[in-house]
Amino acid sequence: MKLILIRHGETEWVRNRMYQGSADVPLNARGLRQARLVARSVGKEQPFAIYASERTRVLETARMLGRTCSRKVIVDPRLNELSFGRWEGYSFEDVYARYPKEVRQWYRAAWSSRPLGGESLKSLKSRVCSFFEQLKDKFAHRKGTCVVVTHGGPIRMFFVCTFRMSPELFWSLRVDPASIHVFDIKKNYQEVVLLNSQFHLDGCVTNY
Repeated sequence: MKLILIRHGETEWVRNRMYQGSADVPLNARGLRQARLVARSVGKEQPFAIYASERTRVLETARMLGRTCSRKVIVDPRLNELSFGRWEGYSFEDVYARYPKEVRQWYRAAWSSRPLGGESLKSLKSRVCSFFEQLKDKFAHRKGTCVVVTHGGPIRMFFVCTFRMSPELFWSLRVDPASIHVFDIKKNYQEVVLLNSQFHLDGCVTNY
């Protein structure tokens, strides 16, 4: 199975470097254009399945792809972004100014790390690994392409779980809006094919 992971397109909160997490923020104009470009590129694969989280920004991205290839989007809450608790709706700079100690602890990325009032990396790992193990058991033997549209956190955690990486590397993995990540997945073998690709965006990238 070819597995393609896609992060949702840009939102106003992403553009302003604000924590989104469990907040249901829609795509902005650039994000909608990015979603159309993702659909144009990945739609050529004619995926046999498209999975997505429950959040509007992801569903907008996934459903454009679904319409392109006449495929229904399957929603799974295990693909939701981790909750950033009290930090949601605030910029990194604002949160660091208020909670410098807690922010430093969070970005050390231990399994017990969690934002104030939010979800731990251990909890994120549990649900994300559960989803991908189930997906692998179901489709690893199958030829063709499966697409998962989700958030930065679950995509990073897929890397950590699949390739048995230390959680300390979690924040070392860059996952840009509307980026594409491609893997060759077999029952007992996984290979990285492409990471954080934005070539399909024709220059319509998010500038932080």
